Amino acid sequence: MNIRLSLTALLFAFLVVPPIVAQDLGPHFRKIKDGIYIQTSRPVSESTERQATSNGGIIVTSEGIVLVDSGQTAIDSREIAEAAKKLSPLPVRFIINTETHQDHSYGHWLFSPPAVVINTEGAGKEMRESFNPNRAAEQSRQSPQMAEALKDFRLVPPQLEFGDKLTLHVGERTLELLNLGTTHSLANAAVWLPNERVLFAASVAVENQINTIRPHTNIPDMLAMMKMMKALNPEVVIPGHGAPTTTKMFDFYSGYLETLVDRVGKLMRDGKSLDQIKQELRMPEYENFIGYKERIANNIEAAHRAIQGGYRP
Repeated sequence: MNIRLSLTALLFAFLVVPPIVAQDLGPHFRKIKDGIYIQTSRPVSESTERQATSNGGIIVTSEGIVLVDSGQTAIDSREIAEAAKKLSPLPVRFIINTETHQDHSYGHWLFSPPAVVINTEGAGKEMRESFNPNRAAEQSRQSPQMAEALKDFRLVPPQLEFGDKLTLHVGERTLELLNLGTTHSLANAAVWLPNERVLFAASVAVENQINTIRPHTNIPDMLAMMKMMKALNPEVVIPGHGAPTTTKMFDFYSGYLETLVDRVGKLMRDGKSLDQIKQELRMPEYENFIGYKERIANNIEAAHRAIQGGYRP
């Protein structure tokens, strides 16, 4: 009897593995909730030209892993791959790509196949048309580490594209994929975990910084998508860039956009041209935020387009 108990205890010790904590995955990872981790902002190092701010999510399920994006650079992507192996012996089954830009989609080739890459309709076309075939070679020259990380690189566009919404049931997890339109890149998706109340909010909004607004993006659409995501009432909001936060990110960025449109509109009513508005507009409460100097011009252009199209805040 004692021998049987001892053998059972020994077997139990081998089978029961201490739970992984974020520190076990490396210094760039953060636990959000049980089985949900992100690789978040990394500092400038000898292996990268700039700080890596694109978030990569790892969602562990009993039927495999789901990734949200795949890393800003190949080095980041390989870190995500190693972390996923530590978290589960099961493969990566899905990659949900929140946008088409390369700083969110560059690592797909490390996981697919067998992983299925998902984004909204038009994502594959956009990725193929905007792909820079020289980027991998250019990045490889940054360092031997980057060159090694990029070994066997190839573009992997989504194999599955969806319309307004797609619901995935993977093991015990339910993931609702929401189409965010052209509010940042030309194809954007949010990932909502209703049971865990965690929202991966893509790059429609940022917090305490100013984002690029491209010619294909309309401010009214951005405001509508932020309102929709806030109404989900998430406990944790993970933006495409920046630290995990709450719905206050939507309040911040909606407030910024509404203030911008209001001030551009006043100058337009005063008869100012777009060039004059760019010279005269003042946003002192936002001027110290990251990206303001580089991006305020295209933000003014977006506000100008919205007002010309009939939008009023």
